[in-house]
Amino acid sequence: MTPWTCKALALAALLAMTGPAAAQADLTIREERSVTVDGTPEVWQVAWLGPVRDYCEAVSPEVAMTPACALFARGQAGRLLLRRLRGGTVVDQFDPAPAFKGMGEGWTEGWSLLPRHMVRDDDYERWLEDEGAFLRAVQERPTATVLELYDYNRDGKAQEFLIRTETGPSGRGLYAAVGLIGGELGFLHSTGRPDRALVLPRDIWVALRDRGGPVAQTKTACGDTGASLRSEQILTAADGRIGVKGRDYECALGTPPVLKAEYDG
Repeated sequence: MTPWTCKALALAALLAMTGPAAAQADLTIREERSVTVDGTPEVWQVAWLGPVRDYCEAVSPEVAMTPACALFARGQAGRLLLRRLRGGTVVDQFDPAPAFKGMGEGWTEGWSLLPRHMVRDDDYERWLEDEGAFLRAVQERPTATVLELYDYNRDGKAQEFLIRTETGPSGRGLYAAVGLIGGELGFLHSTGRPDRALVLPRDIWVALRDRGGPVAQTKTACGDTGASLRSEQILTAADGRIGVKGRDYECALGTPPVLKAEYDG
């Protein structure tokens, strides 16, 4: 089953629902934590605005355990706001919805998606044994944490967090990083493409956080779905800036790939 097929199944599950998962007030705080920004105490919040719907709900384990669903961990979908408060007053808020525009047919424009309850390897067997007990057990699982703050752009401040935005090849999760850009919350981007969020697998973000680079990421390997080019990215992070260099190699049977192009990614 391809990642796109998995995503289609996940969207079908979302469309099949007859109503919101739960009635919501205008603003529902899902998570918050204290953060100090330039010596000033703040509270950062993850908040839903309006109704929230289940995504890859527990009652469909066949769908919930596909790669697309498992990565979003029986999530929630709706209008999302990431907020900063000082002294109880909102001083900044950011809507991450543009990162989810590629969700496909049936996705509601302006919505975002967050994981909620983790999927476990034995979920299907437990559902077959006792559906009621299984559903109750799922609801008792802890909610996935969003505001895990680290220094991904290596500016010396642990004030960035990851949001899973899509499922990549082979079911691999892809993430955008949110942090302070010019004093306001926004997506981290590369120096060469300030117009769009930088989206990477979690392990690449962790490598940038831990050592700054250079970190290599293969985008397309020789022979992938008949590919005649190998594409890779070399990433570095230092002083709040993330550099991405793209390289394309020509593939030839029996010989090493030959570098054909190099560019800012």
